[in-house]
Amino acid sequence: MTKHASIWTPALKLIGVLATAIGLQSTLGLWLAAVLVLWVLVSHRHRFMKLLRRLRWLILVLFGVTLLSTPGAALFPHWGLYPTSEGAQLAITQLMRLLGMLASVTLLLDSTDQRALAAGSLALLQPLAGRSQWPERAVARLLLVFNYLESAPPPRNLQDVLVLAGMERDVSDALATQLDQPATIELPYAVLTRRDLLLGGALLTLSLLALASGQAV
Repeated sequence: MTKHASIWTPALKLIGVLATAIGLQSTLGLWLAAVLVLWVLVSHRHRFMKLLRRLRWLILVLFGVTLLSTPGAALFPHWGLYPTSEGAQLAITQLMRLLGMLASVTLLLDSTDQRALAAGSLALLQPLAGRSQWPERAVARLLLVFNYLESAPPPRNLQDVLVLAGMERDVSDALATQLDQPATIELPYAVLTRRDLLLGGALLTLSLLALASGQAV
C-alpha cells in the first residue's frame, strides 16, 4: 500500500487489507508477515510501535494460551505435558500472523486520513445496501466517533473508559444530536471505480489462490 492516490484509492486500500488478512492464512503467510513487519519497522515505525503497545497484552495472552493449550509432544518433558513443540510452532505462527495484520493496518492508517477511510468504507458498503441509506448513516456515525476520540482526553479511570466506549448516556445523546442535525459531509473517492473492481478483484483472487494452495498450520 503506497500513497499513490491515482492507484490506491481508499476503497482499494481496504480491499488490500482484506486480501492481506486472507493471504496471511496461507503457506506464504509467514513470509508475507515478515516482509510487512520489516517494511513498517523501516518506514512506519512510530505508528506500528504505538499500535503494538496498545495491543501488547492481547497479543501476549493469545500467544500464551496457544503455547500452553495445544496438545502434542512435550517440549520440556520434565516440566510436564505443556508447552509442546506443536504449541510453540502454532504460537509463533499465530504471532507472525497478528504482527503481519498489525503491519497492514499500520500502512492503512499512515497513508489514509479519517475522511478517506470513511469514503472507502462508504464505497464498499453502498453496493451491498441497494436503495437503503444505512451506509451513509453508519459512515457519518463513524466520523463522529473519530472526532470525539480525537477531542476526548486520555482515559484515567473506569469512568473515562466507559465514556470512550460510548456507554455514557450523555455521550450517546451528543452523538445522536449531531447525527440528526442537517449537515452535508463531502467524501471524495466514495465510489467504486472500474479500476478498483479490477485491481481489488485481482488482489482477492491472488490471496484466495494462495490460500487454496495450502494453509499454514
